[in-house]
This record gives sequence, C-alpha cells and structure tokens, in this order.
Amino acid sequence: MNNEVKVTEEELAFYRKHPELVHAFGDRATIHRFVLIAVFVVGFLLVVGSKVVKYVYADAYAPVVELTVDLIFELGVALWGGVATTVLLQDYVEKKHREGREYQQEVMRQLANNQKENHKEGES
Repeated sequence: MNNEVKVTEEELAFYRKHPELVHAFGDRATIHRFVLIAVFVVGFLLVVGSKVVKYVYADAYAPVVELTVDLIFELGVALWGGVATTVLLQDYVEKKHREGREYQQEVMRQLANNQKENHKEGES
C-alpha cells in the first residue's frame, strides 16, 4: 500500500513563510482542539436552528413542531455537554499524565543514584 503524499510548490511557499503551521499537522492537541470547536459550533447551530424552526413554524401543527424543536435543541445541548466533558477530562488526564511522568522520572533518578552509590561502595 503506497500512500504517496503530493505537496505543491504553492503549499511549500506558504509553509516557508509560516513554518510554525507545519507542526500542527501531527499535533494531536491541535487536531482535538479543532474537532471540539467544530462539534461546539454544530451544537450551537442546532440550538439556534431549533429556535428558528419554532418561530418559523409557530402556526403549524403544534405537537410535530414542538417535538422537532425539542429534539434539535436537546441534540445541540448534548453536543455542548459532550464538548465540556471532553475538555474537562482532557485537562484532568493531561494533569495526571504529567504527574505520573514526574513521579517516574524521580524514581528513575533515585534508582540511578542508589546504583551509583552501591557501585562506589563495592569498589572500596
């Protein structure tokens, strides 16, 4: 399976002017941020759309319009809640990962120091 990537001269010229953007392609945080923003915007549009439907079809058959408005609104709010939960969980997971890495590095540092001390004692 050969997935050859083609980059045009125009694209290369753009990235020569903006080299900081090249790193955004492989950055998971940037991709997650983009997806979260997109989902948030879709949720916002659904909430706004539900209100538009409510006022545009105010004279229509009430139970069907009300059900449609409620479903669209609830879907939009659910997307907002999903984004908020994801952001909070990502911050929590990132904090725990950082704490875990710091703990791991401290243990490794102390083990290395103990090994050096034991090695020196063995030479004496």
